[in-house]
Formats: sequence, C-alpha cells, structure tokens
Amino acid sequence: FVAAAAAKAKEWKAGPQFEESSLHGAQVDKIQFDKVMGYIEKGKSEGAKCVAGGERHGSKGFFVQPTVFSEVTDEMTIAKEEIF
Repeated sequence: FVAAAAAKAKEWKAGPQFEESSLHGAQVDKIQFDKVMGYIEKGKSEGAKCVAGGERHGSKGFFVQPTVFSEVTDEMTIAKEEIF
C-alpha cells in the first residue's frame, strides 16, 4: 500500500489551482507553508520515513510536494495532528 501511495503522489502535478492538469495546489500563505514544512521535518525527526515528496515544489509560491510517510507510529506528531 505504501509503495502504491508513494508512486501515486510522485505522479501528482503541483501547480496553480486553475490549471486543469494541477492535482495539488499551493498553501494559502507563508505561515501555512512554514507550518506544513515544520510538520514534515517533525515527522522525519521523530523517526517516520518520508517515501515521497517532503520538499518545496518549485521556487515561486507556497507549493509543497505531495508527501507520503511510512513507519509512522501513533505517538508521532504527524499521526496525531491534522496537516493541511
């Protein structure tokens, strides 16, 4: 399942919301972008394995690559809190 989810996430095109080929839009602002990136780093530091994404997408806007983690335990922050 994890491999299939990671493969699908890698296929998703991040881009502007009005582009028909975009499947993953930008975060609303820098505050939200930084919050999401913080959760990604927290997941890594707590021992989760990032199997897809986990980085900024492009150099303009607040795009985050579609991200998939494995080896997440119930005690980890990324398992307990919603991340958008």
